[in-house]
Amino acid sequence: MESLLEAIFGVIAIAMLSWMLIWMTKQARFMKAEVEGAVSAALTQNSHAGWGVFSLVFIAVLREGFETVLFVVAKFQQVIIPAIGAFAGILSATGIGVLLFKWGIPINIRLFFKYMGILLLFIVAGLVVFTLGLFDSAMNILSQANRESAALCFYYERFTKIHSCILGPMVWNTSKLLPEEKFPGWLLSALFGYTDKLYVVQAIAYFVFLITVGGIYFQSLAGRVFFPFKKTQATK
Repeated sequence: MESLLEAIFGVIAIAMLSWMLIWMTKQARFMKAEVEGAVSAALTQNSHAGWGVFSLVFIAVLREGFETVLFVVAKFQQVIIPAIGAFAGILSATGIGVLLFKWGIPINIRLFFKYMGILLLFIVAGLVVFTLGLFDSAMNILSQANRESAALCFYYERFTKIHSCILGPMVWNTSKLLPEEKFPGWLLSALFGYTDKLYVVQAIAYFVFLITVGGIYFQSLAGRVFFPFKKTQATK
């Protein structure tokens, strides 16, 4: 079933993105020094290593450029608004590059990635809401297959008049005020998982994710371990 498969992949994406967010935060404190040290050592030991570093960076930038071109061309074949968004992203990246390399304006990279991490935290929290909606759709379809599986939708027509299979009563219905099919609803939905019909389980899961994963993230930013383990020395 398509909805169930998408929901499973959504869970995998949530786990991977959450782990990447925490891992990158911990590694960022040492990664810059390690990379600079490795490159400096390679350039000192081998006079031709500079061409190797240049080739690696050149191929990486060329590959990303090809991917960007394919992405923009694909968006042009759909509607004009995503294409405008793609060009806005390219112009923003170009502006940052000019500020860094042309005019030498310093940018606090650590602070930049800190706020990007907070943004990613809200994006993944929205993915949690979206994935739960996919599970609800999958259970709704399975419950209609036969009478034996009808009990899968334990909230349907029991606790709420609005059709919710496993997500409980509805928290809000903003389909008339801010529908997710129209701008800016679809933009908020794509970025932050906004839905014009939010249910109790989705709302609880959203805040639980922000509190738990967000707490671990901010602990990592402060250089502290969320679940510290004391190292014990072996006694002879």
